[in-house]
Amino acid sequence: MVDVPDPVSGRATPVAVWHYAVERDRVPEDRIAPMVMVHGFRGDHHGLALLADCLPDTEIYLPELPGFGHSPAFPDAEHTVAHYATAVGHAVEALGLVPVPAAGRRSAFPETTAAPPVLLGHSFGSVVASHLAAEQPSRWSGLALVNPICEPALSAEGTPSERALAQLAQAYYAASAALPEPLGMALLSSPLIVWFTGTVMAKTEDRHTLAYLHDQHQSYFSAFDHRRVLVESFRASITGTVLDVAAQLELPVLLVAGAQDELGSVPGQEHLARRIGEVSPRVRLEMLDGVGHLIHYERAPEAAGLIRQFQRETRPAHHD
Repeated sequence: MVDVPDPVSGRATPVAVWHYAVERDRVPEDRIAPMVMVHGFRGDHHGLALLADCLPDTEIYLPELPGFGHSPAFPDAEHTVAHYATAVGHAVEALGLVPVPAAGRRSAFPETTAAPPVLLGHSFGSVVASHLAAEQPSRWSGLALVNPICEPALSAEGTPSERALAQLAQAYYAASAALPEPLGMALLSSPLIVWFTGTVMAKTEDRHTLAYLHDQHQSYFSAFDHRRVLVESFRASITGTVLDVAAQLELPVLLVAGAQDELGSVPGQEHLARRIGEVSPRVRLEMLDGVGHLIHYERAPEAAGLIRQFQRETRPAHHD
């Protein structure tokens, strides 16, 4: 647990950070930068555990966003993309993973410090991570986004069924917010709704993988602090995108997306890659067929392989 200031009032609030140390028998010969992972909406550290397990030679820090998992909600601030990015930034500073910047300027790593970490985000976490990276790109070796949110939920690029699902989700969270507290909480935590969400997004035909992702969703998808957190976070998740800060991502970027992702069309991902490519020294888009928004469950080893390659490519030369 590390204390970070509330983005509005400055009051201290704890953030839970899960640490995955390098396995002793997997210490690499080449030096690999540590990684900070940011989970998605309604998730906690469990959602990215498979991906972390597939990177045993990387030291990983996985903060749970305020209001989810073991991190209590902000005491005063609204749960927005900007506030989440600020909280994660303070958490990694408290852990000594990045330097505390001097006021009024972008920070750069001195030659004597360890390699800057790689920042990774999945889904809503991709939005939070990209906004954090955009603030000070030099603090990070690179930015890896898995199932990046490349367009608003009701974008015209989406298919009619995708827009219908987005409208259904909006109605669900609006109803949950309008109902009396006990009924609203019951609706938000409904196992049937959680199962339906996983079923719609799953593309795998492997019954063991399907059973695992449903078990994860049923166990942790409702681990939120209170109703306000979820309603505010949902509002943030359908309005903020990585595209909002694409012009500021002046660092190497890896995009790993699913060709059947309901929350990010192929044209949308390609457009995002082009926009980032206007400022980034290196951007690569990897589209995976046969998978949608749950790459971190259904294709974790393949995604980890792409991330590991990205780590090698972005390793700063002065740390060799």
